[in-house]
Amino acid sequence: MSTITIHLKNKEEETLMENLLKKMKVSFEKNEDDFELTDEMKRVIDEALKQDRSKAIDGKESLKRIRAKYGL
Repeated sequence: MSTITIHLKNKEEETLMENLLKKMKVSFEKNEDDFELTDEMKRVIDEALKQDRSKAIDGKESLKRIRAKYGL
């Protein structure tokens, strides 16, 4: 069996390639270990790191507030 490696630029290309391979009945395996942060993800992380940590809340409190606000 041969192996071909394809580097895709974005999720849209990944979905297109998956659909194409499925329609052609070609077996494939995705390697999820090759993940890189996008510029947008890096920007969001950088903004979060700039926040005042004295105002931080834990995950349970965060979910409690989301439930209260959105009725989940």
